[in-house]
This record gives sequence, structure tokens and C-alpha cells, in this order.
Amino acid sequence: METLLACYIMTVLILSSMVGMSVLVHPYLESQLSRYSVDSSRSLAEYWLLNPGSPSDWGSTLNVNLTAFGLAKSNFQVPFDLDIDKVTRLNQENKYRLSLFEVFTALGIEDRAVRIRITPIFDVDLNLTSQNVESNSTVYTFKVSTKRLNLPVTTTLHCYVILEDYVDAVTSTIQGEGFIEVEIPNSLNGTALLIAFARAEPRVISFNVYSFRHNTSESPNQRGTFIRLSPLNYMLYAEHLFPEESVTSVKVFTYSYNFDLSKNSEEGLTETYTIPRLLEASPMILVVTGTNGSRSFAEWVAYPQIPLDFGSSFEGERSASNSISCVFVVTINSALYECRITLGEA
Repeated sequence: METLLACYIMTVLILSSMVGMSVLVHPYLESQLSRYSVDSSRSLAEYWLLNPGSPSDWGSTLNVNLTAFGLAKSNFQVPFDLDIDKVTRLNQENKYRLSLFEVFTALGIEDRAVRIRITPIFDVDLNLTSQNVESNSTVYTFKVSTKRLNLPVTTTLHCYVILEDYVDAVTSTIQGEGFIEVEIPNSLNGTALLIAFARAEPRVISFNVYSFRHNTSESPNQRGTFIRLSPLNYMLYAEHLFPEESVTSVKVFTYSYNFDLSKNSEEGLTETYTIPRLLEASPMILVVTGTNGSRSFAEWVAYPQIPLDFGSSFEGERSASNSISCVFVVTINSALYECRITLGEA
């Protein structure tokens, strides 16, 4: 499977650099849509991925009027090299997101349905299978699966467990499925996170985060319950949703590294932290741990803020039955992701 994955990536990169990747036409026969519609849709999708838009720094600059849509870096060196902040501002969980109206106005095709999805090239699934309480610590066993299209992918894992300010790391290699063990001291209690990075190729990395409880009867909080995290322009904006909250630690994790983040400023209930500009081809996971009264929490967000699913739902009148999907492999901060742009028939 790893050979097939490598061949897939190389083929897609070559095709993407020339004319874009595959075009999937629904329903089953392309004859239902005109050749012009297919070609024009592919050209539009390529244009949005090969151009920075206007203004060219709209991703990192707030309070600007987006007049032309494009996701590419303003100074990209290779095709389909996307801007981390332009992608992030399409995520509707980000405080500084753009609205559908703003984007569709800049797209200039108000009469067509558009959907943009950006995901890792393969999936990482995490499941807690057992825990063993010892005298000084508890050992947790997790099952890890790495697959693409339900087929196993051989990967090297680098996993972190974090609770409050405690961090431990484990590494392993699995052939699509395996088990890892992490250990947490029994002197701690609260919400813990398992952060798993899986690397299939030097630039092909996927991730997942699993929240679980340690030495407490309280269930882990849903993301965004206590703090709203919004990364942008290499700053993390942490908006407290309750005034009595106290932060224990703020950290960034990548495949190879983890660091404490430095507080930049504080205004009202929002704190800002500087995100390092790392050269590693890896997504970042930003984690804030703390307490709200007697309850602990662990909030996290990915940077770039993916998986991303932005745009039309293709339901009702705008059904996917008459749509065209263009699939590309794109680069964001040197790491590779899959981008699927779906357009309704013109």
C-alpha cells in the first residue's frame, strides 16, 4: 500500500503542476454535462489555487475588502502552494473567518454552487482500548489506524500525551494498524489529550487528537467549551469564554517538536501568543490547558485550520448530481494535502 500511496502522490503532483488533477463528473456519464462546462470548471478551480487573490495578503491582513478570490501564496515558487492564513480564514470555527457572502462575491460566480474541501491525504483513527492503573501512574493503550480509502498505509508515528503542563512522547511504526502506550502520573487529574502525527512520506503527514479523562469522573469537554482558539498570521488568539478561567500551559506540537508559546498581549478576555515559524513539513497542533473553577480543560486547534469544508452543501436544488469535482494535491507550509473543489453546473 505504501508503494501505491507514493505512486499516487507523484502522479498527482505531476498532473497538478501541468493541468490540475482528476475531474470527477456526476452523475455517471460526462455526456450529461458539456465539455465546455467541464473545462471551464477545471480552469476556475486551477485559477483559485494558482492565484493569490486581491489584495494578495488578504489572508493575514484583517479589515480588507476581498475583491478577487485566490488561495495561493503571493510569492509562491511552485504551483498549488497555498497560503496558510487564506486556508485558515475559510474555516468557520475561526474568529476571523470570511463569510460565505464575502467569498462568493469575490468568486464572481454567484449563480453556481461551490465547495472547497482540504484534508490530509490519509486518515488517522484513534481509539482507547484499555487502561492499567499502577502505583504511581496509569498506562493507557490506544489502537491507531492509518488508512486511505479504507486501505492500510504504513506510517511512522510520533505521539504526545499532554495533561496540564505534563508532556510525554512515544514513537512507533505501523503498517496501517498498531497499538501505542502512554503513561500519565497519578498525581495529576483532569482532561488529557493524545496527539498523534503519522508520516507516510517526508511531506505526507496526517494527524488526529483524542481527548480522554485521567483520575476524574468528569467527561472531557467538547472543543470550544472554555476557550475559542483562532490562529492567524502566526499568532494564536485565545478568547476566554468564562472570566474565572486560569491557563496552565500553551504549547505547539509538530511531528518532530513541541514548544511552549510566549504570550504576546492580553486584552479583555483575549490573550495572544506568538506561533514559531518552523521549517518542518508538518501541521501544527496548538494546545491550551487550564482550569475553570475546579474543572480542568484542554482546548486545541490545528494550524493550518484543517480539515476544511467550506461552501455550498449541494442539497436540494443544488444537488451533487450535476456537479464537477476537481482534485489536486496542494502544499501548505511544505506539507502535502488533498484539495477537492466541487462546482455546480453553470
